[in-house]
Amino acid sequence: MKHAIMTAVMALTAMAAPGSNPENTVTVCLDGHPGFILTAASAIASTMFAAIDVNVVWRRVLTGCPADAILVSFKDQTPTEFLPGALAYALPYEGTHICLLYDRVVQARETRQAANIMAHVLVHEITHILQGVCHHSASGIMKARWDGADFSQMAWEPLKFTAQDIQMIRQGLEARHNRFLLAAQIPPDVAAR
Repeated sequence: MKHAIMTAVMALTAMAAPGSNPENTVTVCLDGHPGFILTAASAIASTMFAAIDVNVVWRRVLTGCPADAILVSFKDQTPTEFLPGALAYALPYEGTHICLLYDRVVQARETRQAANIMAHVLVHEITHILQGVCHHSASGIMKARWDGADFSQMAWEPLKFTAQDIQMIRQGLEARHNRFLLAAQIPPDVAAR
């Protein structure tokens, strides 16, 4: 039953929303940890992005991912001295890679709480990639360090994007879309030089 639910949720989150703007669609490829927590987290993350008219297409494997996809890998057994307190990190200037420190995220006591936290971590790091910079806001989803009140809110409702976050996402999506359109127009023999 749990497998059937996971499959159904991933199928729903893999489809583009009807009438969605392709320029506002981003593909995220997940490398590993196909567990129920990640399935629930990706569905929550999709809802959070949909609230600002961004559509996320999730894929479970890296093979077959489009060139413009965001790649998320997972790290277990994170050394305590590695980025103390961090739950993930992104490479926004590189524009593709995110590493989620899975072992730190799933330390939450309840599966639902872990899924909510993981969703917020995914949205935060994907936003860094979409914005193309390492920007943090004073509040909401892009806050540099969430506190107890933020984690409590996550249990009941998602943290919000600030107006500046949304504007930077829009600009980043447009730049990303234009960059990949331009790259697709360059003949392979010219690109290889």
